[in-house]
Amino acid sequence: MSDLPSDICFVGSANMPDADGATTGGAVNFATLINLNDITPTGTMDYVSSSASDTAVTITLSGRDSTGVIQSEVKTLTGTTPVTGSQSFERLMKGIAGGTTAVGDIAAISHTAVVTGTAQSGAAATSSTSATIILQSGQGASCSIGMIIRITNNSPSGVNFQIRRIVAIATDTISVNRDWGTVPTSATTYTVNHGMLFDILPTQVTQNRRLFYNVASDVTGGSNRTYYEKIFAVNTNTTTALTVASIIKQGDPAAGAIQFALTNALNDTGTVANRQTAPASGITAFTTGSAPQTIAVPSPQNLPSGAAPNAAGAQGIWLSLALTAGLAANKTSFSMRATGTTT
Repeated sequence: MSDLPSDICFVGSANMPDADGATTGGAVNFATLINLNDITPTGTMDYVSSSASDTAVTITLSGRDSTGVIQSEVKTLTGTTPVTGSQSFERLMKGIAGGTTAVGDIAAISHTAVVTGTAQSGAAATSSTSATIILQSGQGASCSIGMIIRITNNSPSGVNFQIRRIVAIATDTISVNRDWGTVPTSATTYTVNHGMLFDILPTQVTQNRRLFYNVASDVTGGSNRTYYEKIFAVNTNTTTALTVASIIKQGDPAAGAIQFALTNALNDTGTVANRQTAPASGITAFTTGSAPQTIAVPSPQNLPSGAAPNAAGAQGIWLSLALTAGLAANKTSFSMRATGTTT
């Protein structure tokens, strides 16, 4: 059995404050999914579940509008029927599930789909491949990792309303984050949207979050600021470790503004006093310079397997973001990945 792209994910820490002055870091928090992909709906959102039972679940969504101001809205779900929001978002930053505990996978998806179509085929996950769906010919070029795919008819029976996140793309073949309950066929229709997915498996996600929520540089003539945030890389495979593992800063278009260090022990619980305080011990040295940059997971250099939630296999990652005084607003993105050897 192999580790799949869908097995490795980035999740939050216990303390990820939205403002300065509060404790930052701590233990792994599997209920917070870290989104490393830019989410740009450029319009209103729809809120929906894969289960008709989810009629008292809420989603609170926050993001920047076209002027850069952070806006939020709260919507109560009506099961598998999408609820249309009224707030237009240029990009999403945070989503929180509330109300009653969701029965199905829930999602906030862009009202305007990236593509809609009829699948060519689908396949269940195996010990060496993720679950897939083959989109209508040529549509894969319009899709990106992190987008949400939602099934929109019931052919074959049982396939309807499933929601998954895209984790890999090969031409028109889309790999998704979790196995299908019912595998799509050439009769299955779908939409692909920008958005945030709150999975119920392997551990229920109640928060989606972009890094460094609501941080800002000081005014011109003020102080330079460096912010710190802690996340974790986790192997969700229940039987196979990712060996000879490393964490890679793969993309940092902000010319090295974001650097990272790894905790020296798995399942680290270290904190700092606030998000402008650097961690002082228990970590490797921070990287310097532009991507790509790699740090090997400290000895024994594995991301172990384990039953969810796999706290024993959680590698802590401290990120730093340096903002000089007077720095102009900059829309950019940052990406990381875990690499290693698998059977």
